[in-house]
Amino acid sequence: MLQPPTQDTIMSSRQAFRFTSVLLLLSIFSTVTTAIYNPMYMLGRRQTGDASSCDNYATIANLSTIGSNATYRSAYLAASPEGSDPARAPLDAAIPQLPALTKDVALNEQCGNLTTIAFEEAQTNFTNGIVLQFKINGAPLRIGAGAMGMATLVAMVAVMVADVL
Repeated sequence: MLQPPTQDTIMSSRQAFRFTSVLLLLSIFSTVTTAIYNPMYMLGRRQTGDASSCDNYATIANLSTIGSNATYRSAYLAASPEGSDPARAPLDAAIPQLPALTKDVALNEQCGNLTTIAFEEAQTNFTNGIVLQFKINGAPLRIGAGAMGMATLVAMVAVMVADVL
């Protein structure tokens, strides 16, 4: 049997209609505002610094910081899967490039002093067991060798106990 709508169901349907209407208006407003041409966006893009020169400066600062510190350098070379000769090349190439970048006043105003940042972050990362992209906490444990060694020890102890009894 159909019952006539109560005052509560009428109010809830009105609230649902209002909510749906507001949601529809917000979506239309969002679509219209994103489609409007914004010339200020173009001005903002031209006035920002050259990201490639800052990225280049940051890369050289990071590599030269690692390359010029004997502790960081040896940890990096030991952790590199490429071996020490190929891993040494970018470090050695970055060290002579850094002085010119640190003396470039315009670049330092644009990007900030990335050498100081690289030095501080290298200290923090080394404390956390990381040098550049490699973890240096130690050699990984090989489960197969450890388990085999443990099984051999258990077998030897079992044989010795069996002989004693």
